[in-house]
Amino acid sequence: MTVFCNASVRTMITPTDRAEAFVIADGKFVFVGSTADAQAFAGTDAPAVDLAGKTVVPGFCDSHLHLFMFGAGLLRTANLMGSASLEELLSRLADHAAHYDGPFLLARGFDQSKLHEKRFPTRAELDAISPTRPLFVTRVCGHAMVVNSAALALVTEAERTAGDPESGLYTETAITPFYTLVPPLTETEGENAVLRACAVALKTGITSIGTLLDTPEQLGAYTRLHRRGQLPIRVTGMPPQTSCDTLHAHGIGTTFGDAWLKLGGAKFFSDGSLGAYTALMAEPYDATGECGTRIYDPEVLKARCAELQAKGFQIVIHAIGDQAVRESLEAIEFALSQSEQDNTFHRHRIEHVSLLPPDLLERMAKQKIIAAIQPQFVTSDTWTGERVGDERAKQAYPFEAMRAAGIPLALGSDCPVETLDAFLCLHAAVNRHPWSPEGGLSVDDALYGYTVGSHYALHNDQYLGRIAPGYLADFVVLSDAPTAENLIALKAEQVYVAGQKVG
Repeated sequence: MTVFCNASVRTMITPTDRAEAFVIADGKFVFVGSTADAQAFAGTDAPAVDLAGKTVVPGFCDSHLHLFMFGAGLLRTANLMGSASLEELLSRLADHAAHYDGPFLLARGFDQSKLHEKRFPTRAELDAISPTRPLFVTRVCGHAMVVNSAALALVTEAERTAGDPESGLYTETAITPFYTLVPPLTETEGENAVLRACAVALKTGITSIGTLLDTPEQLGAYTRLHRRGQLPIRVTGMPPQTSCDTLHAHGIGTTFGDAWLKLGGAKFFSDGSLGAYTALMAEPYDATGECGTRIYDPEVLKARCAELQAKGFQIVIHAIGDQAVRESLEAIEFALSQSEQDNTFHRHRIEHVSLLPPDLLERMAKQKIIAAIQPQFVTSDTWTGERVGDERAKQAYPFEAMRAAGIPLALGSDCPVETLDAFLCLHAAVNRHPWSPEGGLSVDDALYGYTVGSHYALHNDQYLGRIAPGYLADFVVLSDAPTAENLIALKAEQVYVAGQKVG
């Protein structure tokens, strides 16, 4: 046994519960309380770590991201985040093309609304960078892409005309044929991608994640690392709903696995993104006069959710626009009406929930449907009012109203859409942004959402997310006591997973 003492321990038994010491044995917390009582419990011969008043929290859990995609990007994708102009964007692309000799050129992370020119790059501009190698440039949200002529030459006529071949701009499912051209990583590259991404997560105290499984080989990479005892963080993988019938046929559903690697919910998309004007709105966008993209017929979505619920899957639906949230909520309500258990058993989730009118907020709260939120969207999507108008923008990201109504909150980054950084996430959850200053969480509630809340959404909250006897000993020693003013500057000074210090 090891005693960790003289600390300010945020146990997360409740958002405000505190202790000053704990004891670890065999990778679990076995005692939590005062320093004197912890030392008495462990015995005088037990080793002790004096934390000198530092704040300790459970390991953070990012409830929604694309870890494999992020790691693969670290290996072979140009980072365009923060580009302020087309000149800067094209310069980054040219530098990547000069230094990367792979058969395809990939780039991601720009936001056309934040470029000086306020527009997407064009096919002709990409041709000037790469006249012969296919070049795919993906918007930060992942719902829009611009390609060059070499890329267009590789797809069918029907696939070319699904978007705008003249400008090279494609959105939503029209992107898929281009992605399928890119050779998958080898098994070794895939494992390296996971390890690179896990190292970034651990650096800011993220010890568990809920990640989308975008392709079958992604689960293979996690599985091989786990089998060898080399998976650095705890992973819950959420498969696309199209894979779930096959998984069910093999006896696999949500919660299959163990404390290191398990299966999560069935992932649906009900719409696109606000940035690409493809999030599904009840009323048209101010700029386009259109309402966005509906991925599923509402009746089809209802039936499919009920079917997968019956097969033992948690439902996880991406919904950003208010109409997408409405249709996703209706589908989950329908599925729940077919079950004897309520949502505290199934734990169905709606991801993003970017625009939430009051009537939908009340319905989500009544059914205890989880809102998996990405607070950094508030600090990135500063153009929301321009997209949807000032009145609808008031309904964007109402975190505190959700919490106060009783909606379970799970925090995440949606990395690589946003930066994988626990403290940027917490800062945005609490402090928001001048375009939308109201609706932030308290520091205690944000920490609770990023620990217990996220683990609840992943069916892990009975053994992760708290510093309590019987829970797995994943925890973080912070550089300072967290306040609204210093969240963005905090560091994870020490990180422990299963009672072992990492990094």
